[in-house]
Amino acid sequence: MLSSIRISLRPTRLVALRFQSSVAVKKTSTGLSKDELKNSEVSKQAPNRAEPWSASQESRLDVITKHPHRFVQRDLELQPRPYAAIDLIAQEPVRYLSHDEGNIAVCDGNRGSTLQGHPKVFINLDQAKPNPCGYCGLRYAKEEFREVIEAQEAHK
Repeated sequence: MLSSIRISLRPTRLVALRFQSSVAVKKTSTGLSKDELKNSEVSKQAPNRAEPWSASQESRLDVITKHPHRFVQRDLELQPRPYAAIDLIAQEPVRYLSHDEGNIAVCDGNRGSTLQGHPKVFINLDQAKPNPCGYCGLRYAKEEFREVIEAQEAHK
């Protein structure tokens, strides 16, 4: 059985074959010029958002052009692009607390689970508006303010 195994004495041949692959070499490290990136779907900040959502955040296009070494020989269409949480949280409905539950909401980010989420935050609900959690952005309000809040959101 050992006589049927063939061992190559030239490992350099394997390396040479690897570099002769049929992968097309493009003109920049990412394969796209800055103009092509501007018009590309992969340069959007997220699939559901085109621009950055805070002043301190760099746009995806700027990061790709500023640090091209991070994207050498990478297909940008295969890179992870999660949805922007800011838009997903905005779709979450306001959580209304009844009069019996008091004036303070408690948010831990994951409905009581100790495995994920964030530290408990106590949110004062005295104002007639949805009050967001500082960590996750979930909004809370008192049930007695429901009509006022829904009327304000309907006018937006």
